[in-house]
Amino acid sequence: MLQLIRPIVLVFLLHIGLIATAQKTTVWIVRHAEKDTAFVNRQDPDLTATGQQRALDLATYLQNEAVVKVFSTDTKRTRQTANHVKAPLEVYNPKNLTALLDLIPQNANGKSVLIVGHSNTVLETIEALGGKRPVTLLTDDDYDYIFKIELEASKPAVVRFFHFGQYHRGGTATMK
Repeated sequence: MLQLIRPIVLVFLLHIGLIATAQKTTVWIVRHAEKDTAFVNRQDPDLTATGQQRALDLATYLQNEAVVKVFSTDTKRTRQTANHVKAPLEVYNPKNLTALLDLIPQNANGKSVLIVGHSNTVLETIEALGGKRPVTLLTDDDYDYIFKIELEASKPAVVRFFHFGQYHRGGTATMK
């Protein structure tokens, strides 16, 4: 009897392992929300009132996404942008994307994570994940983009983008 059970258990465990490795991991990436650009606050500015509202809009946008981890650069504006997303926050160095790429499967294999970066790091992060830039560049006025990168073993990264919160040039956001 034991000899019959062992192969069945082995096949079952192998099947579970294949399902786990075939899971799709979703990486959401945003630039921090609107920052205070007053000269006095240039070193490490806080979010403006508009930025604080955008941070709330981000949390609302992602509320059904089951984000298990948030990665943020070590600035007030990025941490404040991530503050309302209900997941543990870990600081990453945008100059060392390899370390960040190692953290994603450790924290989110088959789940969702959020990365909060800057206008000069978001698109580079998408490329580091194996995706293609969905927009040519982000300007200092681009606060309303949210990028969704779906990662699945042996498949190319799927990149899409949306807008959340108030459009930075006015109007209403396109929700998913």
